[in-house]
Amino acid sequence: MGILQRYVWGEVFRAFAMALITMTGIFVLFMVAAEAMNSKMLTPRDMLHLIPYIIPSTLPYTTPVSLLFAVTVVYGRIAGDNEIIAVKTAGLSVMTVIWPTILLGGVVSGTLWQLSRTWIPVSAHEAKLVLFRDMEDVVYKFLKRDKQFTLPGSPISIKVLDVEDRVLIKPTFKKKGRLPDGSETYTTTIQAKAARLHFDLDRKMVVVYLEEGVVQNYGSGQEVTLLPEKGQTFEFPLPEDNKKIGLKSIQEHTNAELDAELAKAREHLAVDRKREAMSAGLLFAAGRIGDVKWDDVKESFVMNSFYKKRSDEFETEKQLRTSMAFGSILFVVLGAPIGIRFAKRDFLSAFMTCFLPIIGLYYPLMLLGINMGKEGTMAPYKSLWISNLVLALLAGWVYPRIIKY
Repeated sequence: MGILQRYVWGEVFRAFAMALITMTGIFVLFMVAAEAMNSKMLTPRDMLHLIPYIIPSTLPYTTPVSLLFAVTVVYGRIAGDNEIIAVKTAGLSVMTVIWPTILLGGVVSGTLWQLSRTWIPVSAHEAKLVLFRDMEDVVYKFLKRDKQFTLPGSPISIKVLDVEDRVLIKPTFKKKGRLPDGSETYTTTIQAKAARLHFDLDRKMVVVYLEEGVVQNYGSGQEVTLLPEKGQTFEFPLPEDNKKIGLKSIQEHTNAELDAELAKAREHLAVDRKREAMSAGLLFAAGRIGDVKWDDVKESFVMNSFYKKRSDEFETEKQLRTSMAFGSILFVVLGAPIGIRFAKRDFLSAFMTCFLPIIGLYYPLMLLGINMGKEGTMAPYKSLWISNLVLALLAGWVYPRIIKY
């Protein structure tokens, strides 16, 4: 790589790094703020713990746009300063100053592709787990401040005299239940000298360790039970919304996990419905129509639709990661000649000239491809590459005009 190529590469890289840091910071700020408003239980310390896990999730969106910004700014400036004319006057092709940036785009795309297969989905799952792990601390903080707390969606409410070193002093636990007449009221009260809470992520339960506990059930006999001195514990399930926090969404699966889930879904698609059809067919042939388990047949058809949808969703996610990663290099390929063509010293107008058509064309086509892939209208390996194909065609239309520039 000669002096000229190193100069252009360095300018683009500096602009790219600055844009990426700025855009990622803005994205992270909005995402953390949205999470804080949604959960209503995050403290500033919890937000700081979230940031390292949220940053990777923003990269598939901020990286391509940052690259586009860098190439339009740099190439628009050097073209506006007549440096491109100087290159051509020296008998060199315009591609002499473009290919180093295409190489940078290829490296960025390859890196983003690898990260989207492993690190990014793992970080997204860890961000969700951070919220769960911190929930125990948050509950203690609320009890310390307000002396009472009810976990959203839980039938258990807690009141305490005080909290000292993660120990509840003279806590009272009240459990809601439904009466025979359909009304809802508190049916059980548990009081203790002290207690500790533990959120069991694996079992999706909240375990309460009591000291000198007393249980009062508001049933027919209003019975009171003294808990034994040792092993005084009771537990209650996490609310349904919080139970799901330990489960991985499709976006939180690594590519290896997606492949494993796809293999399972395809195995069910290939075997389950055929097995039920063969069983029903044999019973028909034997004249034992009454022995056909129609509920099982119906369930096999329902589950077949479920696994087909699940297979489409997992395959769409795989193709989306690859498509978005390699969209970065296409942003470079298209942005560089457009920046040269318009030769704007005003970096904002050069960037917007290229970015607005992409906003209006590339991302809507990507969303269309995602919907078509998930619904099974078109194979994901086709639908998710429509947007990239359009960018490639636009670049093929622009480049001949730039080479003659």
